[in-house]
Amino acid sequence: MPSALLILLVAGWLERTYLWTTDDPSTPQIDTQLKQPADDPSVPDWVFVEADEPPLPVTGEDLGAGANLLEKVRDDTTFRDGDREAWFAIWMTLRSTDPRLYRTFSEKPVGFVELFGQPRAFRGKLVKLKGIVKRIQRVEAPANDFNIAGYWQAWILPEGGPPSPIVVYFQELPPGFPTGMKVEEPVEIVGYFFKRWAYMASDTIRIAPLIMSREPFWKPVAINPSPTATVGSIALLTMVMLVTVTSLAMWIANRGTQRTYLSSPIDLTASLAGEDFFSTSDALRKLSASVGEQSAKETLP
Repeated sequence: MPSALLILLVAGWLERTYLWTTDDPSTPQIDTQLKQPADDPSVPDWVFVEADEPPLPVTGEDLGAGANLLEKVRDDTTFRDGDREAWFAIWMTLRSTDPRLYRTFSEKPVGFVELFGQPRAFRGKLVKLKGIVKRIQRVEAPANDFNIAGYWQAWILPEGGPPSPIVVYFQELPPGFPTGMKVEEPVEIVGYFFKRWAYMASDTIRIAPLIMSREPFWKPVAINPSPTATVGSIALLTMVMLVTVTSLAMWIANRGTQRTYLSSPIDLTASLAGEDFFSTSDALRKLSASVGEQSAKETLP
């Protein structure tokens, strides 16, 4: 039985470690690699110049920053000097707005595909999305005049896929929210879309939607043990019980073979009260007389 349980535990570990995958064949895959403009070798001293983009399609919706500031933001880049004014303007909007506005935001959640494919259409607008926080850490803010020391940078796996991250910067976190390089917390986010941001991945430069939010909406979820974990706990408990019972049986057996039974104390004086005590010389005389009498009996006719 212990051997079979051990095999079951090892098989479950192998399945979780090497066979488990989060990729869903039905989820659309998107190439997030940053496409750099190719050099033209036929042109001497070829230089790429960033062109001005057309004005944003401003609507009646409230924006996190002024349209004139948002027009300076460029997609598929890291943080630039041209992003700075819109960046801090959105932080000031998040700081000064009543938090209840974000909690009651009732628009339909958007996904990775919409934000990735239409960054200019969502620039500076309030959006809602759901996902799982995979990593979150504190980062310092550049020097500024707005008393903003830093914020929380979170990497989120969006609900509905694809398996590419959305980056969200939070102004603050709920009490007890876990942080670090390995997190697994479902959240809902309401924040302002900023840009399609370029970052250095493990293989190449990639791009991801970037959102700025006050804080994640989070409810701690109790982790239910998986069936394999339950079987593992039962197996461990069973083996502990077997070892305990075996050890107890061996102790009882050894104790039985070494047990000595002691009778009540003996009173020597009372036991020898009817005995005659004599010296060694008296004993020798009696033995000689007894031998003499025996010899006389043997010589009589």
